[in-house]
Amino acid sequence: DLTIVSHTEPNDIDIYSRKDYYFNYDNPTFDKVIADLNLTSDEAKRKELLGEAQKILADDAVVGFLYELPKVGVWDAKLQGLWENAPIQANDLTKVKWSE
Repeated sequence: DLTIVSHTEPNDIDIYSRKDYYFNYDNPTFDKVIADLNLTSDEAKRKELLGEAQKILADDAVVGFLYELPKVGVWDAKLQGLWENAPIQANDLTKVKWSE
């Protein structure tokens, strides 16, 4: 059997550390990386930990990553701060503002 699911929410990577999630994935090393990730707000450290977690998932072949949904947006040129090539489907509005 095969199920195709589009997991595109921000920080969806932590679902692999949930023992009761349908993947039934169990890797203490991965769980430690996610626990460390959840305890830091340092952007450089988070990037490092996310890369480490992604490598573990790929090496363990937990799931097959088939594709990445494109994120397409059209907005007024005076609207500043929206991401180009955003890694998630949602719009991060934390730094959005109107220019003069």
